[in-house]
Formats: sequence, C-alpha cells, structure tokens
Amino acid sequence: MIGAGEASAHKGRGPVRHAFMHRTETIDYGIVLEGEITLILDIGETVVRQGDIVVQRGTNHGWANRSAKNCRIAFILIDGKFEDGLELNH
Repeated sequence: MIGAGEASAHKGRGPVRHAFMHRTETIDYGIVLEGEITLILDIGETVVRQGDIVVQRGTNHGWANRSAKNCRIAFILIDGKFEDGLELNH
C-alpha cells in the first residue's frame, strides 16, 4: 500500500479493470471543477460532473476521461492507515 506521496505513480494490485487502477492508504476528496470523468471501481463505474464531490476511502479505483473535453479536478489526499484485516492480499 502507498500513501499520498506516491499515489500518482502507483499501479494497483489484484484484478485490474483499467490500466491505472490504484489503491492508497489515504482519504481522497475529489472535487470536479470542470467537465466530466468516469470513476471506475472494482464493481461498476459512475460519471462525475462539474460540482460533484467524490470521497475515496482506500478503495481500488481508476479514472477515465471518455469525453472530448478536458476535465479539471481538485484532489485533497489525507494520509491514513488501513486497519488490520483490510489490506489487499493479492
């Protein structure tokens, strides 16, 4: 697992639905400032648009811009630690 400092360079472990799936020991707040982007999870995905806020709590996820326009997101990552038994063992 990785913390906020290494989050942008990590390629996650386990089953991969997207080339840049990752999981970090952080609480992540993503605020979509402009455009839209698809949030990909292990099961399912959702499109988030301008004004939406996403909270990731150590879940495996990835992002895909499937539109023809730019998407701007402000991310705030707060270091955390997985509780015993919640680590991925893949």
